[in-house]
Amino acid sequence: MVRSPLLDVWETSLVGRLAAWFLGVWEASLTGRALAALGAFCARVFAGSLIGRFWYSDWPRSGDGDGPVSRALRGLRRLAEAVGRAAGPWLRGLWETSLLVALGGRVARAVGGLLAGSHLWRLFWGYADDVVPAPGEAEDRPTSPVVYLLGLLLGLLPLVPHTLSGLSTAAMIAGVWSLAGLAVLVRFARGEFDWRAPSALLPLSFLLLVVGAAAVQSLAPAASFRNLIIWLTAGLLFWLVADQVRTSRDAAALLGPVLAGAMLMTLWAVYQVFRPPQVEESWVDPEQAGQVIRVFASMGNPNYLAEYMTLLLPPAVGLWLQNPRRQLPLALPVAMMGLTLLLTGSRGGWLATAGALGLFVLLRFRRWTVFLALGGLALLLAAPDAILTRLLSAFSLADTSNQYRVNIWIGVLAMLREHWVLGVGAGAEAFAKGYQAFMLSEARAAHAHNVPLEIFAEMGILGLIAAVWALLAALRRPFVVGADRQSSYILAAVPCALTGLLVHGLVDYVWYNPKILFAFWALAGLGAGLAAGHRKERAT
Repeated sequence: MVRSPLLDVWETSLVGRLAAWFLGVWEASLTGRALAALGAFCARVFAGSLIGRFWYSDWPRSGDGDGPVSRALRGLRRLAEAVGRAAGPWLRGLWETSLLVALGGRVARAVGGLLAGSHLWRLFWGYADDVVPAPGEAEDRPTSPVVYLLGLLLGLLPLVPHTLSGLSTAAMIAGVWSLAGLAVLVRFARGEFDWRAPSALLPLSFLLLVVGAAAVQSLAPAASFRNLIIWLTAGLLFWLVADQVRTSRDAAALLGPVLAGAMLMTLWAVYQVFRPPQVEESWVDPEQAGQVIRVFASMGNPNYLAEYMTLLLPPAVGLWLQNPRRQLPLALPVAMMGLTLLLTGSRGGWLATAGALGLFVLLRFRRWTVFLALGGLALLLAAPDAILTRLLSAFSLADTSNQYRVNIWIGVLAMLREHWVLGVGAGAEAFAKGYQAFMLSEARAAHAHNVPLEIFAEMGILGLIAAVWALLAALRRPFVVGADRQSSYILAAVPCALTGLLVHGLVDYVWYNPKILFAFWALAGLGAGLAAGHRKERAT
């Protein structure tokens, strides 16, 4: 991998040399060696345990083995190849002579000529080509145009104001299904039939079946069927990203527009600092009213904005590390997203993002964990009193937000005694109908403020099992491959970001907002695609 120019500056600076000296002294000290030995011992114990063997061993993939399912999948693949060979030339000619291609070419030439002279365009254009592929990546091929379109879709639609949330959700659904159709047509036209089937696809399909069953017996059937469409789109988005993204350059092409959209969202958040919008009183504890500013940009709620930044910050850091030639310009969105996260005032978001970034350091930079601990302590000591007070209040039951959540959980647990088998139905409307009969006084809520409880309440015990299975499958391979030094930093950052959001999900239902749900499964698909490419390289 290409060495970053910033690393040369760091190593020759006084601070860098002092850090290297301190690290050498620490590693040679009795305490450092004892902690390193303890960590190695715990790692060996975990790897040799039943959970460790289950986590690190390869799971069966679609097409492996000689069972009826595998034979059926291989037969479908042969059928698709035969259809593609027959229809491919015709589809290619139809596509190349279509009005859409002609219009797209004209727009690209007009916009390219307009922007080519700007300094900002020259600064960021071509950054995906400057990404240095990781040694373990399987292939380096041209990025599909579907990846760029997916990036635009995922980057622009979250900017739609929350007052038009129905429009943004409908546009995302239409966009994802349209791009899935386009991806299939492009595959047939090019004669490429190397379809991706990540290990999470089977449990995610089972989860979608459970969502459908929950919609059938829902207390609010119409609303649950709308929720089913959202979940089906999220599952399709997972597969589409996993199928299209093969290398770090593909990932950069996808993340580029997403980070550009996040930068625009941060500008919106900063504007709200100077022109504060009307907010709900419940967002800030009365004792801290007037001391804490909470922004939400287009998300409608500070916690949603914090969850969005929790998802994007670790991959942005991974992209920054993977692109040594563009580290100065890419530092701008990372810094702005960190500022936005701070301005949300979300204690869960702060802790989740800190945990995600800390996990990323442990995964790929174990040697620097001592500086991670010292840096975290320094930030706590240097933090303003208002921020420190709000952070510490996250661990106090005297805080009104914490009391509110506990009262909701008590009501949901009471509801589960009656609806534990199939749940009350997928979606917020079904949850509200079932919850209002069991809620404590003044503990009204649109969701359970807890991911496992919400899934359990909406879809019953089968839904909870399916969700846990799907999440384990989505996280396991990216974690295992991302820990390999031959893999990309982007891949290592993805499961850390997903885990951070799921930690936040212990005190909030992070999938309530469709923007977060789509971003979560798109990022999971990104990790699955990169991990599959790495596994293919290691197997040859």
